[in-house]
Amino acid sequence: MTAVRRLAFALVVAASAAACGGGSAAAPDGGPGGSGGAGGSAGSGGTAAPGGTGGSTGAAGTGGGVAPSCPGSKPTAANTGVPAGVALTVVNGDVMVSQDGTTIDAQDIHGFLIIAASNVRVTRSIVRGRATTSNAGVIRINSGTNILIEDVEIAVAAPSATVDGMWGDNFTGRRINIHGGVDGLKAGPNTTLECSYLHDQMHFDVDPNQGGGPTHNDAIQILEGTGIHIVGNQLVAAMSDNAAIQITQDFGAVGDVHLESNWADGGGCTFNISHNGAASLTDVHAIGNRFGRNSFFDCPILKSTKTTLDSSGNVWDDDGTTVPIQTHD
Repeated sequence: MTAVRRLAFALVVAASAAACGGGSAAAPDGGPGGSGGAGGSAGSGGTAAPGGTGGSTGAAGTGGGVAPSCPGSKPTAANTGVPAGVALTVVNGDVMVSQDGTTIDAQDIHGFLIIAASNVRVTRSIVRGRATTSNAGVIRINSGTNILIEDVEIAVAAPSATVDGMWGDNFTGRRINIHGGVDGLKAGPNTTLECSYLHDQMHFDVDPNQGGGPTHNDAIQILEGTGIHIVGNQLVAAMSDNAAIQITQDFGAVGDVHLESNWADGGGCTFNISHNGAASLTDVHAIGNRFGRNSFFDCPILKSTKTTLDSSGNVWDDDGTTVPIQTHD
């Protein structure tokens, strides 16, 4: 995520999609399967950020069971994040990754993980962040391509109105357990998230990104980008949250978005898909998702009037019947 986009989180309070069931929606708040390895390789070191200790080479993980097939199994805390039996090395302070080809494995990072390199692998680790008054993601991909985040837990240690779980472009995330941020993930271009569990976003009554109003929490928020695949995840928002997935075009064009085979629940509307920021929105596909009944407006899917949505096979999880789709601004 570029520096310009990060700055925009602090400066932009854009209008967003219509709220499910009527009224104006919450404004944006900014912005294939594998196995858990036994005895994996040690993580190569990150560079220390100011005031923190760098990511020294982590000890190799020991043990660890085989992860379930992905996609297919419903993601939970039991089958996402660090596999059982992996010994973690504690790293105190932010970790800055600037060298292409870096591997971080089996680390417990008490700070932010900031990536500005390509061909990076982060596996079998916990990233916790730290206290800050700035807009931040506990994992932030500032630049780079071909980045893998796998079997990782993002556990926000110091929740605040300015901290999300993850910001990222050009990465694949697999079996990630994300909790404790305002948003779970701000997903940008060329992003694949699969078989992950996003839940327990943190609400605050005062959010500087919302003009001092309350936070508008989403499990996933998409503000720009193409080539975005959200597949086989469990996305849980509280009924008081904004959405499990919120899509607008506030920062740029959106397209080639695939929301497939997810379990999703909560929010005002669970999927809230809006052309806001442009004249129209097309090339968005919601296929084979299963919805809970805990959205505030009894609204599993909302699309705006200028959104063309390719939708099929979306059902209530409890009885398999087709869910309704609301269309309004």
